[in-house]
Amino acid sequence: MLFAQHTDGGVWMSVGVSHEPVADFTIDVNEEIRYNVSVAELYQINTNIGVDYKLSKKFKTGFDYRYSVRDGRNTNRFGWGISYKEGMQDFDLSLRSKFQYSPVPDGAEGTSWRNKAALSYQINKDFSPFVSGELFYSMSNEIDQLDNYRVEAGLDYGPNKHHDFTISWLYDVEFNVNNPDKMQVITFGYKHSF
Repeated sequence: MLFAQHTDGGVWMSVGVSHEPVADFTIDVNEEIRYNVSVAELYQINTNIGVDYKLSKKFKTGFDYRYSVRDGRNTNRFGWGISYKEGMQDFDLSLRSKFQYSPVPDGAEGTSWRNKAALSYQINKDFSPFVSGELFYSMSNEIDQLDNYRVEAGLDYGPNKHHDFTISWLYDVEFNVNNPDKMQVITFGYKHSF
């Protein structure tokens, strides 16, 4: 029996705000809409809330919460992560390790350990292209293995300290699972900092 490879297309759009109420603490809130172009349907809406604390110039840690509406179900997801950022002239290298937990019966909605590496280059004070790669290790009663990766390339545009725009192409692939999903996504994002 033969199976044809199929790759879905998507558009993810987000808008958010970021605020530093006291030194070294940042609060982020954003809304995200995910649209599946292949089947012409809105398939996920996310509300994300995060709190980060800068441990030093290079390290920060943070907690986040996501409320999702997907396939007629409402889910909650909690996460904790730590990240490291190293500046090298006009380049920035960042590494992030994150655990996320979703209290759904099968754990399939995001209980995983995610590791991401990203590299950005500052062309000038406004524009920074970037690339990143991320591996997902799923942890549930059904799956305990590496099973997903994402690669992304995009451009950040920050005309001033209050406004940040991002556009990117993202390729998301499952592996080590039956009937793996593949998705190519165009993302658009805007963040206002105050």
